[in-house]
Amino acid sequence: MGTNLLIRNIIWAIVIFVLCSVPGDSLPQTSMFAIPYFDKMVHFGLFFIMGIFLIAELRYQTRLSRMSIALITFVFIALYGGTIEILQERYFVNRSGDFWDLCADVAGGICSVLMFPFLKKQKDLLLNRKPFCNYSFLKKIL
Repeated sequence: MGTNLLIRNIIWAIVIFVLCSVPGDSLPQTSMFAIPYFDKMVHFGLFFIMGIFLIAELRYQTRLSRMSIALITFVFIALYGGTIEILQERYFVNRSGDFWDLCADVAGGICSVLMFPFLKKQKDLLLNRKPFCNYSFLKKIL
């Protein structure tokens, strides 16, 4: 189980990296991109999910305190988001690093730390109800 969680985190980090490295002129031109600050919402969502995955893995595989897990998650997300913004500014084609994108990344990480206990409780309540309680594989993958 622990390896699956690690693989999930690695895959999600790769997904974020790939999405953030796509050249700007290769992005599709749809009406969704016309929504004000849509890119900030995407950054927030990507790093919120990363935070949830990271917290779940650290809680499962370590005996760290909740505060330590929160701090590790926050620092990791800030460093990863900052690294991606620097790479966008300096190396990726037709991309530019943006301080506000980094702020959205960090905000997603902070919200994941704050929301994780609530989301975990809701997941546990849901999986203990019928018909979900009969499917043990759901408890393992969620």
